[in-house]
Amino acid sequence: MPLMEGVRLAVKTLGCKVNQVESDALVGLLKPLHPVVVPLESGADLVVINTCAVTTSAEADARKEVRRARRANPAAFIVVTGCYAELAPEQLAELGADAVLPNSRKAELPGVILQHFGLPADPITTPPNEFWGAGERGLLNNYVRAFLKVQDGCNVGCAYCIIPRLRGRERHRGHQEALREAEALLQAGVQEIVLTGVRLGSYKGHPRGIAGLIEELALMGAKVRLSSIEPEDTGEELLQVMGRFAPQVRPHLHLSLQTGSARLLALMGRRYDKNYYRALVERASLLIPGFALTTDVIAGLPTETEEEHQETLAFLEEVRPSRVHVFTYTPRPKTRAAALPQVPIEVRKRRNRELQALAARLAEARVQPKLGHRLEVLVESFRGGRAYGHTPDYYEAEFTGPVRVGQTVWVRVEAIAGYTLQGRLEAIKEEPARLLLPVL
Repeated sequence: MPLMEGVRLAVKTLGCKVNQVESDALVGLLKPLHPVVVPLESGADLVVINTCAVTTSAEADARKEVRRARRANPAAFIVVTGCYAELAPEQLAELGADAVLPNSRKAELPGVILQHFGLPADPITTPPNEFWGAGERGLLNNYVRAFLKVQDGCNVGCAYCIIPRLRGRERHRGHQEALREAEALLQAGVQEIVLTGVRLGSYKGHPRGIAGLIEELALMGAKVRLSSIEPEDTGEELLQVMGRFAPQVRPHLHLSLQTGSARLLALMGRRYDKNYYRALVERASLLIPGFALTTDVIAGLPTETEEEHQETLAFLEEVRPSRVHVFTYTPRPKTRAAALPQVPIEVRKRRNRELQALAARLAEARVQPKLGHRLEVLVESFRGGRAYGHTPDYYEAEFTGPVRVGQTVWVRVEAIAGYTLQGRLEAIKEEPARLLLPVL
């Protein structure tokens, strides 16, 4: 197809932050098309759908988005990638995808798309399973917060999880390359860098692992946040670095729990027990000023008894996270858990509701003490005449006052609506100027 001036591009990203950073990077690599990003149902010339397959619900969402894209854009070139493209490429093609490239071929995406629009594509120089998103960033970034992917894949293989099959073995981005991209992002105006990976805490691209990379980013002047990290990968050195640089290194950890049952933790192949998790949360609370914990749990894992469900509820009451993401277990193909006796679906759903109710109570108990306090907020956007942003411990805040996107400010909390802090601007936070480093 000959190149049109200003290709209308719709991008739909499902699932994790790793998918998000890969979508952002892909848009940047399509700059020869002079893309104009449009909503999915606005007559796109090119549609990219980056899929997830962590649950059966995620798979259903992927299929729905492909059907919707084809109905809304009958003449568009539709490209589907991501985890569901790894799992069911033929089905996606039948639903209307013109090209299906699984995770193992993501590095080929720019070339496939550019060639379709009649443009030459640079030869692929990266290994086929290493798509870091390095180089130019996409039009989807808001240039306040940016994801920096430094790790991919998983070598562990929990009994219920399909991700190792879809993302492959662990790969680690060299720290010098990661630091160069971080410097480029900071010079482009990014204020907060979110480190991300499939198994982020296993990062081996720095001699001191993830703790060493975070320290170097902090010394560059970056504000740094971690995406989800496994409890067993969260060591003493990481906690020490986070405590030393807080709140510049954001005092928030998302430590996946999955279940409060000791038997199920072992059966599902989790590499920690409740005593370790409890001690880790206590140590983080001691070392990191303003520490906030968020977590995941799965309702109705195979063979889970009612007593074990109650154990999960009790353990959550004990560690008291500020946010709990609750998922209902769904069997994933070719996983060990899928072959185990299953909890009836109506029981799984009821347990999910009970976990959700507890999560809401815990969240309210955590957020209410912030009322009346002055909190630091990074301004990210404006909507309806109000400024929006996040605190270092990852609460959304909305407020009024004369500020600019990208500023760090002090906000007095006057009300709370759900998980959102509402208040008024008190002051602009004075921050030291950052020394600019050459980007080689």
